[in-house]
Amino acid sequence: MPKVVINNKQGIVSSAGNGFTTNNVATFAAGNKHTVVRSGGGTTTLTAANAGAVCQFDIPGASNFTLPSPELGMSFTFISTVTATADHVIQAATNNHGFLGGVQIMNTTADECNAFSAATDGNNDFITLNGTTTGGIAGSMLTVHAVSGSSAAGCWAVQGQLIGSGNTITPFADSQI
Repeated sequence: MPKVVINNKQGIVSSAGNGFTTNNVATFAAGNKHTVVRSGGGTTTLTAANAGAVCQFDIPGASNFTLPSPELGMSFTFISTVTATADHVIQAATNNHGFLGGVQIMNTTADECNAFSAATDGNNDFITLNGTTTGGIAGSMLTVHAVSGSSAAGCWAVQGQLIGSGNTITPFADSQI
């Protein structure tokens, strides 16, 4: 049996000898890494195949991620890698797939942190990050988890830490803020 060496420069290389060696290869606790979906502006419609993805708001202009129909156990993480200069939106697939839970907004201009929750009836279908009062400054992050696979309100549980400025307000609504 040949010796197998894995390294960052050449990948998998077989050579004379016996054994297995890794040189400078990144390893991940779960054995893999998350898929990254970048908004790139406009509307990005996520699918069930994207479940588990890290979704990046990667341009300051208007961007929208539309969630797929929920399937129990799906999750998506959203990260602002730039500060929004126009609305960054996370939208449920239909008006029947709202959010439960909430976020904290850390304020860069006031020495405070505010917490906001989605409507307890689960009917808020939009999360809008505007780069100021509703969060969306670079480093803002939130995660949504499908807690129901039905068309009932409150299909998505949300939690997150957002960064905002000014008089912060809730990012949750029944339509884009």
